[in-house]
Amino acid sequence: MKPLAAGLAWVLCGAAFAQAGPIAPLSASTDGRIPPPWQVITLPKIPRTTQYSVVTFDDRRVVMAEADASYANVLHALTADTSTNPILRWSWRVERFPARSDLTRKAGDDVAAKVCVLFDLPLARLSLFDRAKIEIGRRLFKQTLPAATICYAWDRTLPPGTWLPNVYTDRVRMLVLRSGKVGDQGRWFEERRDLRADFVRAFGAEAEGGLPAVAAIGFATDADNTGDSALAYFGDIALEKD
Repeated sequence: MKPLAAGLAWVLCGAAFAQAGPIAPLSASTDGRIPPPWQVITLPKIPRTTQYSVVTFDDRRVVMAEADASYANVLHALTADTSTNPILRWSWRVERFPARSDLTRKAGDDVAAKVCVLFDLPLARLSLFDRAKIEIGRRLFKQTLPAATICYAWDRTLPPGTWLPNVYTDRVRMLVLRSGKVGDQGRWFEERRDLRADFVRAFGAEAEGGLPAVAAIGFATDADNTGDSALAYFGDIALEKD
């Protein structure tokens, strides 16, 4: 089971890894490994790690993510100006869903595929209560703990368009883009999201003052809470102009 910090565990890498510039293409790997500065982030209390490898599949160079009662995130820390590059684009495909996943319950908090954006939201925009939670989290875990994260999920059951908070922390908001119920399984999809509109929808008044900079991008496949398995593929992820 994931500990309470799991919803924010994307940033358990050091801030020293942050870099300016574009997101490194996953397809650039020549040895089958996740290319730097991407990192596989694990949690010490979860012994089984989701396996990520760069493979050629459907004539594409993509990441194959295989979860077997396992958990791990892949993270790319960076400094990205969303005023010039507010559009997030990526491709993905799901072959197998965790059979008992349910994003509304901690026991079912697994997902075949998700892509997450971690924002460098100024703490001054938060309520006193939320600010205190983040400050405590930063003292306990990492100074780079984000104040706001949006995760785009390919869920097994929830209908596309569903917004919900992560079951461990409402500082992570989930948007279901694809569902296992509508015949999308086993097909590639190209996604394009306007982070400005999604941030307003996810965090409301905290969007006043504009879209925060992006501190990191991540993706994951996990099946540790249910003890099930999942298989998904991820293409390159990019931040682009309108």
